[in-house]
Amino acid sequence: MLQKPYNYEDAKLIIKEMTDELSLELVDRGIITNQLVLDIGYDIVSADSAVSRGNDIKSDRYGRNVPKPAHGSINLKEHTSSGRVIINAMMELYDRIVNKSYYIRRMSVTANHVIFETEYKKQEQYKQLDLFSYMEFEENEKNKKAEEEKDKDMQKAVLKVKKKYGKNSLVKGMSLLENATAMDRNKQIGGHKA
Repeated sequence: MLQKPYNYEDAKLIIKEMTDELSLELVDRGIITNQLVLDIGYDIVSADSAVSRGNDIKSDRYGRNVPKPAHGSINLKEHTSSGRVIINAMMELYDRIVNKSYYIRRMSVTANHVIFETEYKKQEQYKQLDLFSYMEFEENEKNKKAEEEKDKDMQKAVLKVKKKYGKNSLVKGMSLLENATAMDRNKQIGGHKA
């Protein structure tokens, strides 16, 4: 639950921060995912514009009319914990399901179909190839694996610093923007001020 209603662009920044934290948590736990889920709850101030547009209205837990929440999922091509891949996919999902004219009050990001990375490596992976694209495919796979390993090494270094010096000791530039909430959320315990 956000402290105030956020417009489309400001909420997108918060989703990006939350997704970055999710990918770091996946790396920390040694798990990977191939599906992401996004849930968005709109604020009561958007109810009037929803009614005027003929969109669905739903009662929230307090009995107030609010626009129907947005819910969606996106499948990744393969299991990963790469922050770059996960954030890009989540931004694509956000752009697809969120109504730009509504104010956002609640949001959650979730990783589904998670498995331990060691278990995934044990499973045999098959891909259908054709005679003419094999060499190109092999080169692309090598580049992609090298980039993901580089990304993972960076994430592990970030985790090491954060564990030693605190969660706010190392933050991305986006977390310093005016409407960012990551640094405030890092100070909370279970959603409450510590």
